[in-house]
Amino acid sequence: MTRFFDGHGDAIELNMGSHYYQLTMRALFIEVIRTLVYLEGFYYEAAYELSHGFGVKDKAGLATAFEKEWEAAYSGAVGSGTFRSLRYLARNVVASLSRKFSMSISPPELDYWGNAVINALIDSSRLYDDVNDALTSLSNKALDLYVLTNLDNDIAKKILLKHDILRFFRGVISSDLTRIGKPSIKIFNVAINKAGVNKEEALIVSGLTEDIIGSKLSQIRMAFVNRDNITPTPQPDYVVKDLNELLSII
Repeated sequence: MTRFFDGHGDAIELNMGSHYYQLTMRALFIEVIRTLVYLEGFYYEAAYELSHGFGVKDKAGLATAFEKEWEAAYSGAVGSGTFRSLRYLARNVVASLSRKFSMSISPPELDYWGNAVINALIDSSRLYDDVNDALTSLSNKALDLYVLTNLDNDIAKKILLKHDILRFFRGVISSDLTRIGKPSIKIFNVAINKAGVNKEEALIVSGLTEDIIGSKLSQIRMAFVNRDNITPTPQPDYVVKDLNELLSII
C-alpha cells in the first residue's frame, strides 16, 4: 500500500494491484503533456526569456536552476494535493529564482515574466508523430474525446490550436477552472459530470504518472501512454507505447 494526498489534506492508501476489464467506452479523457505533445528545449527557452529580466549572462546555469525549481515546485504541489494552476506555478518559480539571483521584482513584473515562461512552454511543444492519425481513428469510433489536464484552460487550447488538434475534442477540463489539479478526485469527478457518462464508460489516457494515482483514487480506468519507456508505479490498468496501440483495447 502507498500513501498519497487527495487534495483536501487527507492521506489515502491505494492498492497497487491492477485490474483489467472489457472496455465499453463512451468518453476518453486525454492529457496533453507526454501524451499528445512533448516539450523540446523548454527549460532553456524559459531561461533565455528570464535572462533578460534577471540580467544573467549564464543562460545554461539559469536553465539548470530553472529546471530544478520547476520540477520541485510541480512535484511538490501535485504530491501535496495543492496544485491549482500552471500559470500560478510559473509565477512562483520566477519569484523563487529572483530571490536566488538577488533580484527585486514587482508583482506586475512577476506576472510578465511568469507569462513569458508559459509562452516558452507553448512554443516548445512538439506533436508526437502518431497523434493525428490516432485521434482521427478514435473520433471515427464515435467516442467523445476530452482534454483533462493540469495545464490552464487557455494554455491547453493554445497548444492544441498550434498543432491543429483542438477540433478533435468536445471540451477541455483544466486545473485552473476546477480549482484543483490532478491527481485530486475532484477534477476527475468534474470530467465525468461534464461528459455525462458513468465511470465504467470512461478511460483516462495519459503519459503522466500523477494520472495513475488519479485513476486509482477516482476508480476510473486508465491507459498509460508509456512514451518514455518507464516502469509505472502504481500499475495502471493498461500500458500502451503510443496512441495507435490504444486502438487495440477499445
